[in-house]
Order: sequence, then C-alpha cells, then structure tokens
Amino acid sequence: MKLKVWSIALLAAVILPRLASADTRGGSDNFVNCSIYGTDDRLDYYQADKVMQKLAGSTAALFKDSSIPYDAAAGVYKLKPLSLKDKQNLKPGEKFGGQTVGSFCSAALVGDDLVLTSGHCFKPDSRGGPCARIKFVFGYAAAAASGMPTTFPAADVYSCKEIVAQMVQDDVSSFACKGAACVNKTVGPLGADFALVRLDRKVTGRYPLAVSRKPVAAGTKVTAIGYPSGLPVKIAGNGKVRKVTANGYFVTDVDTFGGSSGGPVFNNVTFKIEGVLSRGGVDYIYGTGTPGEDPKNPYLYVPGQTNVYPQNGGRGEDVTFSSVYARMIPKTEMEKALDKMQSGSSSKPQVIPAIYTPGTGGSVQPAIYYPPPPSEPEAIEI
Repeated sequence: MKLKVWSIALLAAVILPRLASADTRGGSDNFVNCSIYGTDDRLDYYQADKVMQKLAGSTAALFKDSSIPYDAAAGVYKLKPLSLKDKQNLKPGEKFGGQTVGSFCSAALVGDDLVLTSGHCFKPDSRGGPCARIKFVFGYAAAAASGMPTTFPAADVYSCKEIVAQMVQDDVSSFACKGAACVNKTVGPLGADFALVRLDRKVTGRYPLAVSRKPVAAGTKVTAIGYPSGLPVKIAGNGKVRKVTANGYFVTDVDTFGGSSGGPVFNNVTFKIEGVLSRGGVDYIYGTGTPGEDPKNPYLYVPGQTNVYPQNGGRGEDVTFSSVYARMIPKTEMEKALDKMQSGSSSKPQVIPAIYTPGTGGSVQPAIYYPPPPSEPEAIEI
C-alpha cells in the first residue's frame, strides 16, 4: 500500500515522551445519535489537523443504494442535492444547514476488507437495511469551505458482502448474530450495539485503523468521527468518557447526531478506537409538538433547531466498548506500530502512520517513524 508521507526530521527525544501527552483538541470533532453538549465542536475535514484527517480518511458513510445512483458513463456515484436545512426543516443559520446530506450510518475500516459499525444499521434490526442494498463510501468529506462533494468515484464505493457478526441490545431490539444465524433476546436493558461487515473487495489507499484492547476509564478524552445527520464527515473533539457501565458500553459527551451511529470514538492519547457510537439524545427540537422530539416528518412542525445541552447535561452518548468485538478483529499494522511506539520498543522503520510531535508546541501529525541511530540523533528525510 502506498503512503502519502511528509518530509520530517524525527528524534526519539521528541517522539516517545510527547506521545502520551498529545492532545488533538485543536482540530477534532465527534459524532453519534445525539445533540450538542456545550459548544458545538464539530469540524469539517479541511478544518481538522493532519492526524484527524488521516483517521477520518479510514472511515466510511453508509448509503442506501438508491440514494447514490451510479452513472456508468462517468464512472461515478451521484449524491442527490438535498441540504440538511431542507431535510430536517431547520431554521436559517443552523450549522452545516446548507451542506448536502444523504448517508444514514457511519463505519470504520479495521481490516483490509472489514469495517466496524453499529448493529442497528442493518437488518434484522427494524431500523437497518439489508446488506445487499447498502453502499460504503470513503472520501465523503468537505476538502475546502466551498468543496462539498457531489459525486463519488467508483473506486471509493464498496458493497456489503456479508455481516460477519452483529449485536443489538436496547429498548427497540435485542439479538445477536454470527453470520446468518441469529438469536433473539429479551428487549432491554441498554447494552452493546455493533456489527462487523465484510466488503465486496479489499479497500485500497486507506489504512485499517487500530482498535483498543484495554478497558477505557472514566475521564478519558475522546474524539468521534462520523457522518452526523448524513452530512460529509465531521470530526468532534473536546469529548470525554462520562461513565463506564457493566453492560458493554460507556457514556460520553461528544457532539453527535443520527447518522453518526457506527462511527469510531478515538482515545486522544493512543489514537485507538475505544468504541463505536450506538445511541444518543435528541438531535433537533421544534417549536410545536412534543418538546425535544425528533419527528419522522419535520414539516408537520415549525422550523426547528439543534438541541443543545450544557457540557455535562443531557443523557450523553452511548458507545459500545471495543472489548465486546476486539477479539474478532485481527491486529492491524497501525495497531502493532502504535503498540511498539507507546512501549518504546520499536526498532525498525514502521511503514504505517506513527505519531509524533514536531518541535516544542508543534501539532501532532502522522508520519513514518524511523528510530534514531545508536549514536547522535540525526534528521532523516523521507
């Protein structure tokens, strides 16, 4: 796999000590089925730092095949021109209101042809779609303030081949599947919600991400990446783990919406996926009808607006622990390299995105890590 790399000078004294203290809040964003907590921290792809852009590049948006018709002559899939404002009947001035929407869930690449998402994005859950009718689109992102995507190259669009494993445990559905064999359970209480999906072919030009295999602690700073309300990818930082439950999920205060389900939540220190977004609070509120309700037909109400809670208010966003599904995901090259860097045992060049801090106060960036020579450290041009 070819990598896009920057010319860098790496010194062990800079890389390893600073890795544990790296903070990506300067360019990050998060997403799940919920609302805004405190300040709206969501950023577009072009606004995020290089690390978050690199991670976002390995996420995908889930579309119904009818939502992105294929133009065989042009070799592209076309996104229908529907704005967030028009779809949700929002007031003028709502953030991202003019951007195009279309996807319904989010996912993360965790293997050559394996993606991690939310279980309720697929049948047999009543809210999901059939595997054969769902497309996974990489590169659904705003590359510039005026660069909203309208088409997707066929090379960036993948089909669902099979659902390897799936589990949903909430107040709507409760089942667990391995392949096509499913077992129904008693509905509730809230629990895990995930799916591992095999794509129709290997994903090219993108890195399978690293999955955490250790328990996450309350207070851990996290960043969510996904496609809230069907928008182009958003990166939401400034989040933290509020509470860890014994039922397969933890609760965060990341700013997420419907459509963010299945999106990865990253540890801001290790850059590994701590979990996938599963559930959340109310997204939009309207001036009439039941307060705080997300209606199926927003046009039965006066124009609405984004629901905002205090940073520590609201129910929070539920995220399924990586420990629930990690044993089913082989270690990626990125995960192996991060493990070596964070243990200080790396001895060979790592041909995957390592993390370093260039200079005092510099921003964190992805790069190829070369260990320093045994004598005096020297710069290495890549």
